[in-house]
Amino acid sequence: MHPIWKRLLRLALIAMLTPVVFLLSCQSSLIYHPRPNEHGMVEHLENNQGERITYRTSQGQQTAWYRPPYRGPEEGAPLWIAFSGNGSLALDWMHFAGVADGRFAWLMIDYPGYGECEGKPTPKAIRESSVAALDQLAVQLNVPREVLTSRSMVIGHSLGAAAALMAAEDLDIHRGILISPFTSMTDMGRQVLGWPLCYLNLHRFDNRKTLTALCQHPETRFTIYHGMSDDLIPIRMSTELANAHPSQVTLHPSPGGHNDVLLHIQTQLKAETLKLSGL
Repeated sequence: MHPIWKRLLRLALIAMLTPVVFLLSCQSSLIYHPRPNEHGMVEHLENNQGERITYRTSQGQQTAWYRPPYRGPEEGAPLWIAFSGNGSLALDWMHFAGVADGRFAWLMIDYPGYGECEGKPTPKAIRESSVAALDQLAVQLNVPREVLTSRSMVIGHSLGAAAALMAAEDLDIHRGILISPFTSMTDMGRQVLGWPLCYLNLHRFDNRKTLTALCQHPETRFTIYHGMSDDLIPIRMSTELANAHPSQVTLHPSPGGHNDVLLHIQTQLKAETLKLSGL
């Protein structure tokens, strides 16, 4: 082969491989945005009789957050297990916990690397942490884990919707609320990067698959809220998830975009958490 063609072929290979190497090397930083708790967050929890739930996983020391019901007995209280988006923290749920029905208990779970948690987030690490957090809460409350899961629901926003579904699958929980979920992380990659780069995804969250597995149980009920102006995760993804399970999954198209949808649906969320908890 003529030297100039060798040089051109080398340059073409470099041009092709550069985005591949980039995506593989910094993929985590594109998906996750971990940060420590902000000043006053923990104090606010403690002022509401909340406490740390500390435990260890393969990622190191982890901290979740528990807020007991402030109205009614703790024993037998419905438990909401909450997961935030990729740029938020578990304690961000304290606002909604404060305005929701006071008979609820809340377990708010941070991902590895977020808040006071060590390690790095991956789907496997998030699954492990969610199960371990509920195990530790059961120990601290001196209640069998199966008793806790029997009165538990999950709630999650964006990436937290994927974490909530995985926790529901692992913990045998059949009710929950998903806010702005995607179908799969590969689908998100296809939307942002196109084909075939989307298949370089190493963090294979798949809400389509997990929700289908959950819906094999006849008592499974999930409610989805999605902002109609969401320009990050299109509402068609929630529509697809709901249409696949019309008798078990209900979609509520809502005002707002990806993040401010939480403000627009606060009243609906309060009503839906009551409905799903059976109160």
